[in-house]
Amino acid sequence: RIGQIVAGKRSITADTDLRLCRFFGLSNGYWLRAQAAYDTEIAEDALEDQLKNIRPWNSGSGIGHRA
Repeated sequence: RIGQIVAGKRSITADTDLRLCRFFGLSNGYWLRAQAAYDTEIAEDALEDQLKNIRPWNSGSGIGHRA
């Protein structure tokens, strides 16, 4: 399992996080947060052009509001 994670062939799961945190004396969730940060960075790189085309929602734009 660890070899696959290190090789980038497998992601950290809650099960693996709990085991690694116990072994290294870390707070539960440490490795899951690191995995989420890594996944987000990869997604940002992959979606860079598409994300540039998304306009943020403006709550004052009138969408869903009645006059």
